[in-house]
Amino acid sequence: MVSARSSYRLLYRYITKEFAQNFAVSFSFFFCIFFINSILLLVQRILLRNIDIATMLQIVSLSMPQFLIYTFPFASLSASSMVLGDLGSTNELLAMRSSGIPSSKVFYPLMMISLILSAVTFFFADVVLPWSSVEYQNKLNDIMRDMPTFEIQPNSVNTIGNIVLSNGASSGNEIDEIMLISDDSSAHQNRVVTSEKGYLTLVDENSYIYSLELESPEILITDPSDRASYGFSHADKAIFYLDFSSQIPALTSNAPMNLSSRDLISGIRDRQERVRNDRKYWNESRESSMLDLAQAMKDGERGIITVNDASRNAADAYSRYGIYGENPPINFFSQYYKAELAKKFVLSAACFCLTLITLPLSMVRVKHGKLTGFAISLLIAVAYWYMIFGVQLQIFSISSDPYLLMALPDIAIAAIAVALIIRFRKAR
Repeated sequence: MVSARSSYRLLYRYITKEFAQNFAVSFSFFFCIFFINSILLLVQRILLRNIDIATMLQIVSLSMPQFLIYTFPFASLSASSMVLGDLGSTNELLAMRSSGIPSSKVFYPLMMISLILSAVTFFFADVVLPWSSVEYQNKLNDIMRDMPTFEIQPNSVNTIGNIVLSNGASSGNEIDEIMLISDDSSAHQNRVVTSEKGYLTLVDENSYIYSLELESPEILITDPSDRASYGFSHADKAIFYLDFSSQIPALTSNAPMNLSSRDLISGIRDRQERVRNDRKYWNESRESSMLDLAQAMKDGERGIITVNDASRNAADAYSRYGIYGENPPINFFSQYYKAELAKKFVLSAACFCLTLITLPLSMVRVKHGKLTGFAISLLIAVAYWYMIFGVQLQIFSISSDPYLLMALPDIAIAAIAVALIIRFRKAR
C-alpha cells in the first residue's frame, strides 16, 4: 500500500515533469517573440561586415540576458496555465479531489517552481545582465579597433550627423575616392571636401569617435543664401572627426536598466543630496512668494503703498508662487534609477504572481486544456506587459518614490488571483 506522503511525492514529480515540458515550449515561444526581431537586425548588420561566425555568436549570446528577464515570467505563466488546463480537461484534477488529494497539493509544486524561477530571474537581472552589457560593449570595442571601417563599406554612402560621406574602395583603415558633404547651418555655409585617399582611425572607443585623415584634400565652401559666393582651397592634409555612435548596432548599453541593484542604489544615494537641495529650494521659494503676497496685501490695507502698487506686488508674488507649482520638483535620474531598481524585483516576483493567477483554472473545466490555457496566458501576458510599461511611463509625473507604483502590476495580478480563488472555492 502506497502511503500518502509517497503519493504526494509521485504527484509532485508528475506535476514538475508536466511543468518542465510546457515551460520549455513556452520559453521558446516567448524568447523568440522578444528576441528574434531585434537579433535579426543585429545579425544582419554584423554579418555583412565579414565578422567570423564565432564572434557573431558571442555578441548575440551577450545580448540575450535583457530578453530573459521578461521571458522567465511569461513562460512560467504559460507553463502553469497549460498544466492546469490539461489536468482539468482530462478530469485528472477531479479524480485527484475524489481520491482525497486536496488542490493545495497540486498547487504546491507549481508555486515552489515559480519561486525558484523568481530567484533565477533576479539573478539574471542583477548579475548576468550587468555583466553581459559590459562584455558586449568591450567586445564591440574590440571589433571597432580591429576593423576601423566597420561601418564604411566599399562604394557606399553613409550619413554621420550632418555629414554625408561617399567613398570608393576600402581596405583596412584605408579608404579611396572620398567625398564629404556637410551642412553647417549655424555658420550659414556648406562644405564639400574631396580626397583621393584617407585613413580612418578610432580615437575614442567609448563614444565611437573616428578621425579621418585626408591626403591632398580639396575644399569647396558655399553660402546657401548667396549662390555667387564661394571659396575654394587646397591642403596637403586635413583631419575630420566623425561620430559613429548612432551607426553602431547596439542592443545593450550602460543605461540604468543594465546596472546591478548595488550600482543603482549607489546612483540613488549620489543623487539624494541633489533631490533634497531641489526640494529645499522649492519649499523656500514657495514660502518666500507667499510671504511677499501676504506683505503686499497688508501694505495695501494699511495704506503704506498705493492700491495699484499693492495689486502689482501681489500679482507678481502670486505669479512667482504659481511658477513652482503644487508638487515638488522631480529629479529625472533619481526617479529613473529608483524605477529600474524596483523593476528588477517586480519582474522577478512576476514569476510567482503570474503563476498564482493561473490557479483558478484548476477549479473550472475547459475544453482543449493546453490550448485554452496557453490562450489565456497570452491574454494575461499582454495585459501585464501593458501594465508594466504603463506605470513606467508615469514615474516622472509623481514626485514621490516610484517603488509602489512600479509594484502595482504584481499587486493587481496577485489581488485578482486571490479574489478568483476565494470566489471559486465559495461556489463549490
